[in-house]
Amino acid sequence: MERLAITEADMARSRADPRFKQVMLAKILEQLLGTLARLQQEAAHSEPAGAQHLREGAVMAVQLADLIRAIDDKLRVASGASA
Repeated sequence: MERLAITEADMARSRADPRFKQVMLAKILEQLLGTLARLQQEAAHSEPAGAQHLREGAVMAVQLADLIRAIDDKLRVASGASA
């Protein structure tokens, strides 16, 4: 999987454009889930720290999903208010 490169320009745009931020977070989440799947397959041959990394990654994935969902909720409310 290709590593996602996030630039300072991307960060600035994400602060001003919620939809762009949502897409960027979704790409990050996709990359994280791919990495977790790979780590899970390698876990049988790894040290105990690998299990800790899996747990931390899972928590991070849930937090990213919550952020994406919150942005979606805000955008839905905003589009409903403008209608």
